[in-house]
Amino acid sequence: MEGCFRIAVLGTKKVGKTCLIAQLLKKSFPDTYSPTIEALFQYNIQTSENKFAKLEILDTAGSFEFPDLLRKAVRSCHALVLMFDLSDSMRTFREVETLRQLILDERGGESVPLIVIGNKSDLIIKEDNVENKVLDAIVSIDWDCTYLTTSAKCDTNISDVYKAVCKGLGIDVRQTNVNDEDAVTRKPRKLSLSNLKRRVSSIAF
Repeated sequence: MEGCFRIAVLGTKKVGKTCLIAQLLKKSFPDTYSPTIEALFQYNIQTSENKFAKLEILDTAGSFEFPDLLRKAVRSCHALVLMFDLSDSMRTFREVETLRQLILDERGGESVPLIVIGNKSDLIIKEDNVENKVLDAIVSIDWDCTYLTTSAKCDTNISDVYKAVCKGLGIDVRQTNVNDEDAVTRKPRKLSLSNLKRRVSSIAF
């Protein structure tokens, strides 16, 4: 094993974080919405004929209700994926801007790969509309980050997310996508929100 790399997927509620991960790992799309507190997904990727690297994808809560968990994710991950909803871009992109500022504050001058994803492209008329071009320019030019538009529901450009993450981490992969048999899901323990809050408050960072 060449190494282990952890990636956090961040964004506000209902932008499709869990759905994108499910489409990436299992080529499936959840039929119902279930709020996420935190879940970790792992899989191995082949980097050369006899070598592998482990990728861990951290699916996070879609709000700032658990700020300590959010800061821990920002500090500990090797790459960060920031997601917003193209069909509600004005509101959900503001959350991405807030998350980016948090990353800059927490990581200081440290260079960390950031991939910004506008999801739910199937719900907008044209991806080349003026609003999307402006967001693309902000991310690509002003922030110097990778910008992608996806549809987790239709499996549009999902493999590009995988490629962008690997490129940002400097991983030269032989695989161009993720195979089901490579994926392992670590299911989080079920905790009530009150118990989780008490547990988080006791964590020392």
